[in-house]
Amino acid sequence: MDEQRICFITCVNDEALYSRAVSHIDMLHLPRGFSVDKIGIRGAKSMTSGYNKAMNESDAKYKVYIHQDTMLINRMFYMICFFCLNIIRN
Repeated sequence: MDEQRICFITCVNDEALYSRAVSHIDMLHLPRGFSVDKIGIRGAKSMTSGYNKAMNESDAKYKVYIHQDTMLINRMFYMICFFCLNIIRN
């Protein structure tokens, strides 16, 4: 498991929406030392089967499951997520 990798997993049936979502992901402020993967699953029988397929393909510790029409606009998204995870752990 890669402790400093974040993977965005999306079921895709609209390439234009997915492309826009990916461009928003690319604009987020990434914590130093981290890397990001984006897996778009196409042709899945269901969202659940698509998410499970991608989950097994990625060795990222952090996985974010988003819909193709989700545009992340808060560039501090990662920091907020890690802050929340730290609160839960403590």
